[in-house]
Amino acid sequence: MDGLTVRLVGSLGVERPGPTPLPGIAGRKARRLLAVLAVQRGRPVAATELVGLLWDGDPPRNPVQDVATLVSRLRATLGAGAVLGGRDGYRLAPAVRVDLDEAAELVDRCRRDAVTDPAAAARAGRRAIDVLDRGTVLAGEPDVAWVRDARAAADALLRDARHATSAAATGAGDPVTAREAAAAALRADPLDEQACRGLMQALRAAGDRAAALRAFDALRRALAAELGVDPAPATRELHAAVLAEDRGPAPPTELTGRAVELSALRGAWSRAAGGSGGLVLVAGEGGIGKTRLAAELAEGCAAGGARVLRARCYTGERSLFLQPVVDALAGVPGPDLRELAGRRAGALAGLLAGLDDVPEDRHDDPAEQRRRVCDGLARVLCGLAGRAPVLLLLDDVHNAGLATVELLHVLARRAAAARLLVVAVLRAEEGRAALDALADVATRVDLGPLDDDAVARLADRAGHGGRAAEIAARTRGHTLFVVETLRALDTASGDTGERGVPESLQEVVLARLRRAGPECEEVLRAGAVLGATVDPERVAALLDLAPLEAARRCQDAADARLLVAADRTWEFVNDLVQEVLYATTPGPLRTLHHRRAADLLTGAPEAVAMHARAAGDLPRAARAFLAAGERAVRAHATADAETLLGHALDAADRAADRELLARAHLARGRAREALARYRDAMDDFAAAARTARLAGDRRLEMRALRDLGGHAAGASGSAVAECARRVRAGLVIAESLGAREDEADLLGWLTVLASSRLRFADAVVLGERAVRAGRAARSDRALAAGLDGLKNAHAYLGDVGPLRRVLDELEPLLRRLDDTHLLAWTVFESAFPALAAADWTAAGRRIDDAVAVATEGGYVLYEAWFVAHRGWMARLRGDADGAVALGRRAVALTEGREHAWFVPAVAAMLGTTLLECGDRDGAVAVLGPAAERAAGSGAEAYRLRPLAALAQATGSAAHLREAATLLAGITAPPGAAWMLGAGAGRRGPGRRRRGRPARRSRRAGRRGRGHPARRAALRCGRTAMTAQRRATP
Repeated sequence: MDGLTVRLVGSLGVERPGPTPLPGIAGRKARRLLAVLAVQRGRPVAATELVGLLWDGDPPRNPVQDVATLVSRLRATLGAGAVLGGRDGYRLAPAVRVDLDEAAELVDRCRRDAVTDPAAAARAGRRAIDVLDRGTVLAGEPDVAWVRDARAAADALLRDARHATSAAATGAGDPVTAREAAAAALRADPLDEQACRGLMQALRAAGDRAAALRAFDALRRALAAELGVDPAPATRELHAAVLAEDRGPAPPTELTGRAVELSALRGAWSRAAGGSGGLVLVAGEGGIGKTRLAAELAEGCAAGGARVLRARCYTGERSLFLQPVVDALAGVPGPDLRELAGRRAGALAGLLAGLDDVPEDRHDDPAEQRRRVCDGLARVLCGLAGRAPVLLLLDDVHNAGLATVELLHVLARRAAAARLLVVAVLRAEEGRAALDALADVATRVDLGPLDDDAVARLADRAGHGGRAAEIAARTRGHTLFVVETLRALDTASGDTGERGVPESLQEVVLARLRRAGPECEEVLRAGAVLGATVDPERVAALLDLAPLEAARRCQDAADARLLVAADRTWEFVNDLVQEVLYATTPGPLRTLHHRRAADLLTGAPEAVAMHARAAGDLPRAARAFLAAGERAVRAHATADAETLLGHALDAADRAADRELLARAHLARGRAREALARYRDAMDDFAAAARTARLAGDRRLEMRALRDLGGHAAGASGSAVAECARRVRAGLVIAESLGAREDEADLLGWLTVLASSRLRFADAVVLGERAVRAGRAARSDRALAAGLDGLKNAHAYLGDVGPLRRVLDELEPLLRRLDDTHLLAWTVFESAFPALAAADWTAAGRRIDDAVAVATEGGYVLYEAWFVAHRGWMARLRGDADGAVALGRRAVALTEGREHAWFVPAVAAMLGTTLLECGDRDGAVAVLGPAAERAAGSGAEAYRLRPLAALAQATGSAAHLREAATLLAGITAPPGAAWMLGAGAGRRGPGRRRRGRPARRSRRAGRRGRGHPARRAALRCGRTAMTAQRRATP
């Protein structure tokens, strides 16, 4: 279906790019059905309506079924997705183009660019004429009403195309094209004064003054004979100017005043087409010409055979994960998306419409899901670039969510070796955060005001060269101000016209609004409340109009150059026009429109929230912002979620709604935890628990208590005993509510906390309870949470047999769930059985595998932990240099990270290695800050690791007493004991080490696992640290 175009001009036909033509559409009725759907464009046409159009009042016995059969025939020929809908309404898919729409877009472009770039405008106009001047629309079809309407619309469009082309070509210094277009329009309608003026201008520009005067005389006689009137004042004024030989110079054809910037963009494209792509940021203030500059590049790329993908970012879509890129890829067929995405097709299935039939593959961890989606989109775009050079053009990126900015960062790196150029257009002020975030990977092209020379050329081209200095002074070279001022001058007539240069752009816009009339004004002011896009159906609902009437008014506004036609809607010609209209709409009317808009846009919670807030409906705004934030969290757009949830909190607080306050605090806390903003997250969790308790919502209070004792609590330095108290309080509520999944999660985390306090007897009991709760919940994720807790207890006790059994069940389960978060730990801890058997190679391989999983998932702190243990292994084997190098690498990975457990433990491992290598001063320099950092957290294992080594290095009696107290507090389950001095059994040179737990086993030697003391030594490095688990990096 990709690239299909229905041709209505001439005989009906369907074209697609490539060497293989489409087979013909069999049957007169099927062809007529296609013609009806094409004439109606995207409007659904009911089967009952189609019956009347297809059979002219003489339907078959079962006409609705026959219509369905004809639709099936079209789908078989054009593609299954070419015709959408069912018997309630059929329509062509948006990806199917219609030649009349293509022509209308070209005419709009010709009109829009006639002042700023007349050469490009004239090219667009000629292409529109070529499309429209091929013959009669639907040649061979009977002259019935719907066919007559289509033909009349095409004739009007052809007339407009000829007018616009003539004007643009004259401005571009191409009088031949201008004369041909105007003459053709005048032949079609000898009373067409605009065509006559265009012909006179072209002849005058070519130096044929006599022919221009003859054209005027012919028009004057025709008007007198047919209508008994004289030519209009504008035509008479032009006649007088020709008589006076008042010729203006032909303007240049280059994009005025932007030669340097356009050259920079073309250079970037040239490099991209050669295989060295990248990201270019086009920045400047609103209305300065950024979009026009990018469009000029896009037109040249498309003309050269490139694939151009375009999209625009809207403020109301920040919670829609990566929506601009989704829009840009909307035309890529599903089979191509599946092929290009490869193993990431499942990650994109919930995002791209073409992958609806692919099973969705989502991940619970936001960072991992974002990474997979970004990787999938990069694969698709780079894959498309492998077929033909690709330009991805994103406009208004200052409105984009942070997830889109993150994707641009990824694409900038991936495009470096691809035929892919990404051009992001954004306002410099509003887009400052995006510009800063992308500065290290992008090339920046800044647009400033036009210089006086460029303003003079534009003024000359518009016929107002004598006022160029005045215009430059009043507008200060702002492109939009200059163009709008020239247009205001150009449309003024006689003594009643507007003053040449308005005081501000607002005056220019409002003057054009007045000329458009009150009906247009009503639609435009309602549209300005909705945003930059004016959807006629939404505006119609807002104003209680018929959709066709709203569409008619939108087209009138487009004729007045206040709107431009987009794919399925209209848009304001620029943001500033929309802003002026919004600001000048009376407050009560704005409020009414906002309230109605909130009622209409229930499927877009962020938009509902903004409209409700603008209307002063704070409770509704709070609920909608919360829904938008929760949706952003589910889509892993975490940073955007934090912003939206902040708005929800503000609105809920002002509305005094406790339940909403609690929910918003809990949701924002989780977003902040995912962003490693642990202290901020704890503030939110505390507020959520407090507010939920006041609101009487026990389930919400339970989940807030779990988070109050969770990752963020440990990372921010909360005492472990306090964390456990909070989680146990949550467990009591879970048990009372019968919430088994929550119960498994809470028990699993209590297991981790018990291990952190060296309470291994409690840890085993809690882990076994967590597994039972997980199995009772009949949920794979609940079972995984329970098994993970039990694994933690067995791993740090050195219970190799039970640990192996848990690992054998847990690792396949996590791989099936595709949970890299827990999988990284499971793979890491699967090294322990190999260590217990002194199989260094197998143990090292498993730790390396864990590092690979952590790296793939973006878990920097996990990677640091695993690398630190690779260094520990090297130390046990006597490789001192390798142990130090790996330890320093692990510490480097923690730089800039805040985690009260994790960071000091990694530093302690390096300090211990340095101490054993004889570098006492280096060890103290590392261990001192680590011990201080771990103080006060109540996580005995994390305090013990640096403290014991520091006591050995310094001989401090105080440190030694504290370490001894911590060791004395250890509890082990029946059959296990805490052994002191068991480190003598480790391999390789080095000092004896203290404080190693080991399970007693007289059979250890017979099992080939070495001397019990060696087994103890292998476990020792594990027991003094806990199951510091899954710290979000």
